[in-house]
Amino acid sequence: MRIIVGGLGRKTGKTTLVCRIIALSRERNWTAVKISHHPPPEGAIYSLLPDNAEGDTRRFQEAGAQQTFWLRGDLISALPELRALLSGSPNWIVESGQAIRHLEHDFALLAVDPAHIEDEKVLGLLDRGEVDA
Repeated sequence: MRIIVGGLGRKTGKTTLVCRIIALSRERNWTAVKISHHPPPEGAIYSLLPDNAEGDTRRFQEAGAQQTFWLRGDLISALPELRALLSGSPNWIVESGQAIRHLEHDFALLAVDPAHIEDEKVLGLLDRGEVDA
C-alpha cells in the first residue's frame, strides 16, 4: 500500500494521521518518509537519510514503522533516489503534500484544520481528485 499524507499549513495533524495509520496496521512493516523544506546540509540540494532523531520520524518509529527517513531540501532533485528507496518497500507512507503530484500512490489523504474544511483550496483539491479524503 502506498499512501501520501499532505496538509495545508503547519500543525494540521499530518504527523498524527501518519502515526495512527502506522499504529493500526503495524503488520505492514511501513517505510515512513517525512519530507520537509528545511535546508539540507551545507552545499547539498537535498538530503535523504535514515533518521532516528527526535521529532516526527521518531514518532513514526514509536508508532511502529519498520524504517524511517527524513528528506530535507528539494523534492524534485531527490525524486530518483526517493523512488528507488520506496520501490524496495511494498508498504510506504510519505508525509508531504507536494509528493502527491510526483509519486505514484494508492491513496492521498489531506489533513486540514476543521475551521478551514470549506476553503476553496481544500475543495479544489477534492474536486480535482488530487486527494482521496
